[in-house]
Order: sequence, then C-alpha cells, then structure tokens
Amino acid sequence: MLQCQGCHLPDGSGAPDSVPSLRGSVGRFLAVEGGREYLVRVPGSSQSPLDDARLAAVLNWLLREFDADSMPEDFVPFDAAEVAGFRHPPLTDVEGERARLLAELEGDSPHP
Repeated sequence: MLQCQGCHLPDGSGAPDSVPSLRGSVGRFLAVEGGREYLVRVPGSSQSPLDDARLAAVLNWLLREFDADSMPEDFVPFDAAEVAGFRHPPLTDVEGERARLLAELEGDSPHP
C-alpha cells in the first residue's frame, strides 16, 4: 500500500500520462526477456521495506489481481531467491527500460 498505491492507486489504474496502469498490462512484462527483472527492480519494489519473500508474494498477488489474463500458462511465481537476485541495484531509468520492454513486446525492437 505504501510503496505502490500512492502512484498506481488502490485499483491499479495509475494516472494517465504520468503513472502507468497496472490493470491489463503488468502481466505482459512476463512475456519478454528482462520483464520479470523489471518488475522487481522498479523503485517501488526494489526499495520497499518488505523482505524478499514478502515482496515476491506481493508481486505474485499484483499479477493475479491486476492482469491474470496476460500471464502465461506456464507462469512460475516469484520466490524470495529470485527477488533477492534481481532486487539490487534498483532501476535508475525506469521510463527508458519500460519503453524498451514495451517496444520489444510490440516487435519494434530486436530481442537481445
């Protein structure tokens, strides 16, 4: 609530032109290389006071709550070890990384 809802709002809708909506979009990142890492490394996640296991649980909840339809059938839930491995350093260019991943999802960027 403290790390995400202030910007993304309690319903995950975000704010047009400034904060992306989580609804119907956050699960898409699971389909592109680096997307899982991105979800952990965004500052609200990576700098959260939650321990790695709790952050993993929140990310899994967020994906199911706001974008279950976009999650791949073979989705493997985040766990504490994966979160710990991705968490540091946090992203410094969140918008740039988001744009890169979205371009890759749309086929506008070669896969690394």
